[in-house]
Amino acid sequence: MKFGEADVLARAKNTSVEKLAGRGVLYAQKGIVRLLIRDEIPEKPEREIIWLLTQQLTHAMEKDGVVGTAKIVADMFTSEPEHAKALLYTIAERKGWAHEAYAYNSLVIAWPDVQTKAAELQAEARSGGEQMTIFNNEGDN
Repeated sequence: MKFGEADVLARAKNTSVEKLAGRGVLYAQKGIVRLLIRDEIPEKPEREIIWLLTQQLTHAMEKDGVVGTAKIVADMFTSEPEHAKALLYTIAERKGWAHEAYAYNSLVIAWPDVQTKAAELQAEARSGGEQMTIFNNEGDN
């Protein structure tokens, strides 16, 4: 869309086009503004912008499956990933984006597996990366 239209929308949400562009949400040059596609979005998880986190989670699922997505979720101890997942259906359904709906649906279907793997990764991080078993014994070689 044209910069003027995007500026009005951004101000209505108490932000600016420049700020969103700086945060890696959208492209804004030469009077044109558009949301970045998933391949253009920075891979560093963004916790404060649910739309961006949603795209990062979806991209991780497409690229690296459950494990890649779980690595993002494991680093977050908040509800942002749940909010991102909930945003998926609303946007795809409202906009009639069949391709996006498929990508989002893949993430939603795998969500229980993502949460399980994220919990495993968190447990590993807390234990120093080594999983203990009943057979681990400091005296054994």
